[in-house]
Amino acid sequence: RKRLRIVKGAARGLSHLYEELPMLTVPHGHLKSSNVLLDGTFQPALSDYALVPVLTATHAAQVMMAYKAPECVGSHGKPSRKSDVWSLGILTLEVLTGKFPACRQGRQGTSDLAGWVNSVITEERTGEVFDEDMSGGKGNEEEMLKLLQVALTCCEADIDKRLDLKSALAGIEEIREPEPESSSTLTGEGESKS
Repeated sequence: RKRLRIVKGAARGLSHLYEELPMLTVPHGHLKSSNVLLDGTFQPALSDYALVPVLTATHAAQVMMAYKAPECVGSHGKPSRKSDVWSLGILTLEVLTGKFPACRQGRQGTSDLAGWVNSVITEERTGEVFDEDMSGGKGNEEEMLKLLQVALTCCEADIDKRLDLKSALAGIEEIREPEPESSSTLTGEGESKS
């Protein structure tokens, strides 16, 4: 529940920035887990946004490497509105996997978090993707798989195939919160016992 609340809140916050800062090519430009601040109820607030105009290319490359969209890599990188969508996808994968999105070693060599998740799914080891600390309430697995699919589509390397923010937000909003696991069990006579 908390993780889904964080992802939904971050996506809504990003959407709000897009509405409030339409003149910027990349309204956030610096979306990463440390820039998602949580209150006592795990409601997120985005920080460090709209900095792309004041960041040098070198500084941006240093601080955003793990979250940087493929089109932004290199000295001639060209960020776009879909660059923030990539970062939202990486953030969502980080929340689902519990893994920092830096490059990691896998069976196919070194890859980013999205590449690692894709390789695990290709090898039909999807169960290894999700953080072990995530609770598996009733219907939770199906919803987690839906959120995983949205995140991977946000991380599509081909910018033309990558979701736009409106579609990403719609996909995330469709994810249902898991039903809480019941603390009571049924006895043989159909009575509830806590």
